[in-house]
Amino acid sequence: MSYSRGQKFIKAIKSKWVFSGLIASFIFALSISLIGISIWNIFSDLPYWYAAASSIILSFAIVQFFQIVKINEEDVARLLNQFYPQLEESSSLVLKEGETLNILEKLQVQRIENELIKVQIPALIYKRLKKSAIFLLFSISISLLISQIDASDLKNKTIGLKEGKFYTADKILPEIASITLNISPPSYTNKDKRAQKQFSATVEDGSMLEWTIETNQSVESLKFIFNDSETSKLRPLNKNKTLWTLNKRINKSGFYQVSLDDQLSDLYKLEIIKDEPVLIRISSPKQYSTIDYGEEQISTVQVQVNDDYGVNEVYISATISSGQGEGVEFKEHTILFSDKISGEKEYKLQKTINLTSLGMKPGDELYFFIHAMDSRNQTSRSDVYQVSIQDTAKLMSMDGMMGGVNLIPEYFRSQRQIIIDTEKILKEKNSISTEEFKSRSNNLGIDQKLLRLRYGKFLGEESEGDIGGGNEDHEDEEAGVDFGNTEKIIDSYAHKHDVAEDATYFEPELKAQLKATLTEMWKSELRLRTYKPQEALPFEYKALRLLKDLQQKSRAYVSKTALKTASIKPEKRLTGELDKIIQPMAERKILKNEAQSSLKEATAIIAKLKTKGSLNLQDRAILQEANRKIASKAISEPSSYLNAFEIMRKIISANINLKVSPKEFSIIESALQKIIRDEGKMPQARPIPTKTSLSTEYFNRLKQVQP
Repeated sequence: MSYSRGQKFIKAIKSKWVFSGLIASFIFALSISLIGISIWNIFSDLPYWYAAASSIILSFAIVQFFQIVKINEEDVARLLNQFYPQLEESSSLVLKEGETLNILEKLQVQRIENELIKVQIPALIYKRLKKSAIFLLFSISISLLISQIDASDLKNKTIGLKEGKFYTADKILPEIASITLNISPPSYTNKDKRAQKQFSATVEDGSMLEWTIETNQSVESLKFIFNDSETSKLRPLNKNKTLWTLNKRINKSGFYQVSLDDQLSDLYKLEIIKDEPVLIRISSPKQYSTIDYGEEQISTVQVQVNDDYGVNEVYISATISSGQGEGVEFKEHTILFSDKISGEKEYKLQKTINLTSLGMKPGDELYFFIHAMDSRNQTSRSDVYQVSIQDTAKLMSMDGMMGGVNLIPEYFRSQRQIIIDTEKILKEKNSISTEEFKSRSNNLGIDQKLLRLRYGKFLGEESEGDIGGGNEDHEDEEAGVDFGNTEKIIDSYAHKHDVAEDATYFEPELKAQLKATLTEMWKSELRLRTYKPQEALPFEYKALRLLKDLQQKSRAYVSKTALKTASIKPEKRLTGELDKIIQPMAERKILKNEAQSSLKEATAIIAKLKTKGSLNLQDRAILQEANRKIASKAISEPSSYLNAFEIMRKIISANINLKVSPKEFSIIESALQKIIRDEGKMPQARPIPTKTSLSTEYFNRLKQVQP
């Protein structure tokens, strides 16, 4: 065998390996496509030849993923070496040209050429093809099973799953051949009409239901009993009275059963999907926000609205308050968002409100809320948000600072004086020299620093490095921890009042606001020291506003009242006589909850029935009373109580042979316990302690030692 024949042999194996991989990929893709088309056909018709087209695309992806076309002669040689030990790991030598082989390699090729002729093609190259063929047979079987699924029934079960409920197949009367329930959702849901083949249903609030029942024999009367009270008769559609229908709009949850010639069926659930109002979330601005001096007079409103079926309208309802006292005025505005509202389920909206264009001035306040309406015309609104423009004239006034508890009034006047001096040098900037302007600005920065240091004492900041709460001693960080210095180690754990976090002058809320004030003073000082008084002015105003807010929070007002105390009897003083002092008592009559009592008695009867399967007349009356309570619950929550209601009816109607499984007993006991827990608790007498309290013992001993 020459070297060229060996190469041809290996190349032939490679071609078969690649070809079988391509065929296997197509078969695997075809299998997946068949299952996918079968599932798709449950909801809408789709020709099965689509599977061939989709399988070509899918098989191309599989080939690329497994890199089937990248199989080469070296891979075949390694495969042969792995399966045939007689080749002595030398199959790859056949692939080399004879001129490139040395003497030992040529001898080895001559040694294995006879063995190479005898080997067969490894079965491993067809393994993927066999698996794909088996999977194709499996997919054909699955597709045949899927094709038998009723689309309308599956759609109804899907709706039940979305609501956290799954309905098993209904038990129908033997005389009923088929049932078709057409559900027409209301227009606000934007959903299409659907049909199902069972009685139990989960429908949207306000849906129109149309029952069409076909019987296998002539029926004299056919009616539905809703909630064990309301009766609706079906009308026949043919002379043989084998086809009946009924239309009814459903607006509340409940249950019903079929009465066919006075023969009653099981109970069936009717559950309502409630339409929730629009959910509004406002992310900007904060509920109470203030625009300080120097800030742009705009407010950006960012809101997200969600509804289960669709949003039809969203706008901002704004009210502007201006003036004070009896001269206050209000103006209302409706502000629309720029985005078009077209009935989608979710919108993320943003609106920038220009307060100046609304006619707002310093001191005015804007109150607004978001109004939204869904596709059912249900309206909802958000909380009220407030945006105010700071009035610098009122801020600079001394009103409200002359009475009450004044924390440190001279500090407030100092901050006001810094603002006055800053505005003064800005007015005189053009009439003074640059050196004088910088000098006065720097002096104001020094005054701001001194004021900041004085306020820092209230936070325990006795060193300049602690001002603002953000400065650190970087030199200590670079030097590291000196474990040989005892004082430094103690300082790191000791409680010192020159550490801002350890200072206890104020409550945490006031401390946080005072820190914010120091931060604004720091920013003001920075601008003044760099000869930018115009930029420092907004921070000065904000610092003053925060200080005035602090002063208002430090006040406490107690009105004067006339107090007339009872005269003290000298003979009663220090005697410890407390028998005439009693606690005030309020009496209230609470009638016994008869319904709860019957439920508890019914629970005991059910427990007794587990061992003794018979009922007397008194037990039956108690169970009937408890079942009325369960029925009222089943109307509003059929998924939780309908099974228990039906089991209780079976127990009450049983005469001698009571056939109730342990699972059914468990269902009814759970329902009874749940109703009992929902009932209000009755007041009970407080238990009297067995031992005498310490205070009673003390006064008893005190009474004994009296002369």
